[in-house]
Amino acid sequence: MPYELKEGPEAIELSVSAPTREELFRAALAGVLEACYGAAVPEGTYEGRVVPVQAAGGDDDVLLADLVDDTLRAVKEEPGTLRPPRWLAFDVRRVTANLPVDTPKAASRELEVASAEVVSGEGCVSARVELLRPVPS
Repeated sequence: MPYELKEGPEAIELSVSAPTREELFRAALAGVLEACYGAAVPEGTYEGRVVPVQAAGGDDDVLLADLVDDTLRAVKEEPGTLRPPRWLAFDVRRVTANLPVDTPKAASRELEVASAEVVSGEGCVSARVELLRPVPS
């Protein structure tokens, strides 16, 4: 698995490593979905519907943080269970992913992005994303 989740009492840390930028973003979204649903995404019935999530206007740190934030919004708002993206598109300072939607909706927990950092190395790209559980008001 190209990502690892470490759960603490107040936060979840997602560490991702991949050979390419596209694989990094794809694995990061898979890890975020697992963090939201509390386990690997449960099986469901795929009816051909997808939800686009996107980010624009920054470097890879900002793009990843904003893409994760849009994914967290979609998990909360969509009437089904989201799956990792089958399709990603990169443009200059912009990324879009299509997340397949299964029915029924699985139980999920509300999370928010605290930070995201992307680091490029020789033959590898890695990222660290910190997700917080919101404090009840």
